[in-house]
Amino acid sequence: MLELTIRPEVAKDAAAVRALVNAAFGPDSDTPDLVQAVRKEANVCLAEVAVLNDAIVGHAQWCAAPVVVDERVVKGAYLACLSAAPGLQRRGVGSRLVRGGLERLGARGFEVATLLGDPAYYGRFGFSPELAARIEAPHRSRGRGFQAVELVAGALEGETVRGDFPAVIAPDDRGPD
Repeated sequence: MLELTIRPEVAKDAAAVRALVNAAFGPDSDTPDLVQAVRKEANVCLAEVAVLNDAIVGHAQWCAAPVVVDERVVKGAYLACLSAAPGLQRRGVGSRLVRGGLERLGARGFEVATLLGDPAYYGRFGFSPELAARIEAPHRSRGRGFQAVELVAGALEGETVRGDFPAVIAPDDRGPD
């Protein structure tokens, strides 16, 4: 097992995180710009880095993304980005960031977490496309990639469930009327 240290991201990490995200997603990806936009335009509620031998080798960025259930606001977080250094992918870096992040979010009173990603990967953490399908949000157009997990059992139980996500992570992709 890798001897990783997971710690909060700090401002001086920005350049190293950008380089990591670029390496993880490739030079043609807009994901590094998304990470920066989320920092500027959304309420980042948890951002952590995985460090190995003094180098940042993993990053997870969560932003506040409340869900309204029958007019009751449910404290929610959205995983905007998860990255691991290419040479360390499939070695537990991302898993440790997600598991630890969900644990810390739960301890901070978050009741639900959502994301867009591969159900085969995120299902191991309890994320479910079926649960997310109940949430009215632009993400629904992404099919099974939109997933949710309840950090508090029953948090999404109700008649109407609507995501109140920041525009930077949930652009209105319905197109022109």
